[in-house]
Amino acid sequence: MGLNETEAKEKGIACEVTTYDLSDLDRAIADETARGVVKVLTVPGKDRILGATIVGEHAGDLIAEFVLAMRHGLGLDKILGTIHVYKKH
Repeated sequence: MGLNETEAKEKGIACEVTTYDLSDLDRAIADETARGVVKVLTVPGKDRILGATIVGEHAGDLIAEFVLAMRHGLGLDKILGTIHVYKKH
């Protein structure tokens, strides 16, 4: 969703890249699907999201939150501060 690292470089757009391993995500651990990565591009020094890439199981579920945040101007800190409910299957 939005820019990826390659596009940002090609367009000369400065960004910070934050990477999260899905093995650190509680839901992925509970679902035993903790393989993959989330990469988020933000404006340097700010939490405004320029793009997000998610690779792994349930990526489609996870990306929706970034789409919502980008569409409504919510920053990365808002996503990180959100409690996500899940249950072990």
